[in-house]
Amino acid sequence: MGEFVKWRDDWKLGIEPLDRQHRQMTDALNRLVQACHGELEPGVGEEEREGVLAQRMDELYRLTRDHFRLEERMMQATRFPGHAEHAREHALLLAELKRAFAERLAAGCCDLDERTLQALKTWFVVHVSRSDREFADYIAEHDIPVEQQGSGTAGDSRS
Repeated sequence: MGEFVKWRDDWKLGIEPLDRQHRQMTDALNRLVQACHGELEPGVGEEEREGVLAQRMDELYRLTRDHFRLEERMMQATRFPGHAEHAREHALLLAELKRAFAERLAAGCCDLDERTLQALKTWFVVHVSRSDREFADYIAEHDIPVEQQGSGTAGDSRS
């Protein structure tokens, strides 16, 4: 199987920490889909598939949560007017991710259905290309330098 979500350069926002995290989230989503379709690393048996899937779900959830934290700090620091609505989008997605992942694992399922995977893909693409683009445009229009965007240490998005 090819990439489920193929990274597109026109998704770049020009905000390096966010662009890097978006790319990491794309890669994590692709690894999750591969695990759902049984495309496991050499040496990983079918009996280990559920554990691999749980790790991939956790990876995507953790990357998404950390990305949202950084993005929200940056929005607060720059007084982005759409911050509250954007944060609500984040909270809704994190709750939905947690619910969907927990349901599948509790049921002993070793995959996510195609509808759930397509919904994740659609949300990611729309969020990056529209919602996050609005923030990037705000930064550019107000000529806010990267170092003043509240990113703290770019490599560490934990609070």
